[in-house]
Amino acid sequence: MSELEKLLSDLPNIIDELNFNLGDRNQIKNEILRLDNILAKLNDIQEEIESELGFEQIKNAAMRALPFVGTIASFFIPGGFLVDAVITGGAGLLSEKFGDTETEINLSDLQEKIYEWIGWVNNLQEIAEHILHDSVILTKINNHLYKESINNELQKIDEKIKINLSLNNGDLLKQQIHQITQSQDDLVTLQQRINDIYNTLKNSEDIYKIIIGLSNFYGNSGFALEWLDDEHGLIIFSTGQFESLGDVIDKCEYIKAKIGELILNSNTIRYQAEEVLHRLENDRNRKQDYKDKNTLQSNPNQELATHQLNKKYIFKSLILVSVFSTILLYFFDVISRDKLPQIQQIILNNNQKENPIINVQAAQKIGMEASLMVQNPPHSPEVWKKAQIKWQEAISLLEKIPEGTSVSEEVKKQISTYRINNQSISTRILNEKKATENFESSQKVAIEASLMVQNPPHMPKVWKEAKFKWEAAIKLLESIPKDTFVYKKAQEKLSIYKTNYAVISTQVED
Repeated sequence: MSELEKLLSDLPNIIDELNFNLGDRNQIKNEILRLDNILAKLNDIQEEIESELGFEQIKNAAMRALPFVGTIASFFIPGGFLVDAVITGGAGLLSEKFGDTETEINLSDLQEKIYEWIGWVNNLQEIAEHILHDSVILTKINNHLYKESINNELQKIDEKIKINLSLNNGDLLKQQIHQITQSQDDLVTLQQRINDIYNTLKNSEDIYKIIIGLSNFYGNSGFALEWLDDEHGLIIFSTGQFESLGDVIDKCEYIKAKIGELILNSNTIRYQAEEVLHRLENDRNRKQDYKDKNTLQSNPNQELATHQLNKKYIFKSLILVSVFSTILLYFFDVISRDKLPQIQQIILNNNQKENPIINVQAAQKIGMEASLMVQNPPHSPEVWKKAQIKWQEAISLLEKIPEGTSVSEEVKKQISTYRINNQSISTRILNEKKATENFESSQKVAIEASLMVQNPPHMPKVWKEAKFKWEAAIKLLESIPKDTFVYKKAQEKLSIYKTNYAVISTQVED
């Protein structure tokens, strides 16, 4: 037993390292060597257990017969790994990796567990080897691991948008508008990135595509493949937290919604800043005009000279107009009729040059109205739909502006921003629709549950079915997000439903 006891004493530390940390080529090579070492140790322990078990008749010997081992919890606490899992809230995720922490196990049970661990090491080695020899996958992972993590990037952008606008300093306000605009561009980039991650993790069953998606999500925060089980699927460890793949997908959905909110909020702040800047510039121009007027009034001789100069200018202008009119009449007399359409087209083109600016100003006004309409959410679906219509109107105005105008580049940027705003509101509308549907469904199920138990007594199966319906109604209400319009109503109903569920549960127990 001494050799086995010695090997088992090191088992907690071995299991502590039973994972695969993603990295560059050299790091992956080191991981493969580390996993080889772990596999060798597990095989040694397995051989000693087989030797200790010997014949079939002692396979069921209780672990309590061995003084150096008790429950799984007491067995793994010395290594610190299970303690870390409990502290970070990941013990539940790793229950299959360790087993029931309160149950004593025998050598045969431990042997089966070691078989599982050996199988997991083999899987990790296969994954590591495949990545190492696939340059495309390795390059994608390495590129992602140099990026900021999604969470950190979102936090940085959020901090940049939280600005106290300088209402009296035009130069500083311009800098703030530039900062907001840059943050909006960063949000657009981040939105595309999180969409790619979400679609990959949600729809792919290829482990290597999933790893690429995870590397894009965690970025330079790094992550490790920790375990794989039937209940939670793939389990990941990063920045001191255990998370299942499902948890990461849920985070992606939350971040997508958060980015949409930030885009809308930043638009509102930007438009407010631009309005204030416009007011400051108008005030400055009025002050300058007033100053120039006072300067003229304080110097009468200069004003007289200016007046005489203006009279000369008017006289010369009249002469020029007269000459030009004569030339123009001669020109129209000489020019053939087929040239007139060309002249009309030139005039039309000149008029069109003024229209883009009008369209841009109109689109900006409508965009401002749409942004102000959805301030301080949540709102009813009707409000979101009205705002969406306004964004679509603004986009339509901008899309009518032809290429090659002085505002073409700015128009392209605005169209891109407005489309993102429109898409964000579309997501909001879908979320509100789903929340409303869940709320209405919960009410329907609750009514069915109430009707089932009218006029008691009832058979046990009736009480059970009513209990299941109340439980379903509660789950529907709990699925309604906080940022939706019906959330407050859902919380009011939830309290009532839980009370009814508790009452029905007592009947089922009886």
